[in-house]
Amino acid sequence: MKTKIHIISIQESYLTIISKQLELIFGDKAIVSKLVVKDLDGDSISDTDIVILSRSILMGLIRPFIPKECKTIVAHREVNIANTKRLIDLPAGQKLLVVNDTFENAQETLDSLKNIFFTHSYYLDDDSNPNHALPADIDYIVTPGEMEFVPSGFSNVIDIGDRLLSYGTVWAIAEALEAGFTHEQLVNRYIKSQVLLAETGIPAFESEKNMSSNSTTLSQNDIQSINKKIEEHGFLKESIKILSIYAEGKARLQTFGRVKLKKLLEVHGIYLSEQQIRLRLEVLQQLGLLNARQGRSGTTITDLGESYLNATESVYQ
Repeated sequence: MKTKIHIISIQESYLTIISKQLELIFGDKAIVSKLVVKDLDGDSISDTDIVILSRSILMGLIRPFIPKECKTIVAHREVNIANTKRLIDLPAGQKLLVVNDTFENAQETLDSLKNIFFTHSYYLDDDSNPNHALPADIDYIVTPGEMEFVPSGFSNVIDIGDRLLSYGTVWAIAEALEAGFTHEQLVNRYIKSQVLLAETGIPAFESEKNMSSNSTTLSQNDIQSINKKIEEHGFLKESIKILSIYAEGKARLQTFGRVKLKKLLEVHGIYLSEQQIRLRLEVLQQLGLLNARQGRSGTTITDLGESYLNATESVYQ
């Protein structure tokens, strides 16, 4: 019987792309299963299965649903080389602005590009740094399939498509499967997956409304799990105030970034450094409570964030 590989993420788009990649690589050795965090229950995963997490931050949320004997791997992603012909053709010395949906994802993309295309200079749009300024002569914007976050005013945009699992992650999965692959065999399958996904493309679905659109699907266990993960990185009351501020902004059809958020928090007597705010936003993003966009695009609360806020705000006001 084939081993089951479960991919667990908050975003449906991630599951769609990565599951297709794994089917192209391991389809004859394993059954690939997609699981959104909200759909996990005690019967989803058995102790002989393999679990792939989109982020390490999910570990606290999913731990109660994973048997101790189950092999668990945190995924890392790299740019799809098969999608980078335009970058390959660029002359050395280009100034490239990397844009993604969150600052963390943009930094990962930049690191990946810099390692591969090391002859260029790379920049991020970071509005949390008051001394930060982008060069006026950016040559190209590079984005891994996140065109909606590309700032206006730029015409030279290179979309390199969705990032895929890194070879290191694929090798770790192969070892967990104990299927006897050599590196040469696995590299061939890995390259096949890159080429096929670059040629056909996988339609990017929006986040699955970030788990839910109403509070009735949030059980007390769900809320406690979210609370626990938030408290690993800071005080719960601070994060709930952040959600409250963004809920008020959404009601006024406003989005704003970390600098504005810092000032609004100070009005309420909460003083956080820019790094502390960035960490809290990234945690809330990974939990599906915020859509924390990179740079000056601003941040908004999700439907799940509003449901969670409605269920908890009265307790921590």
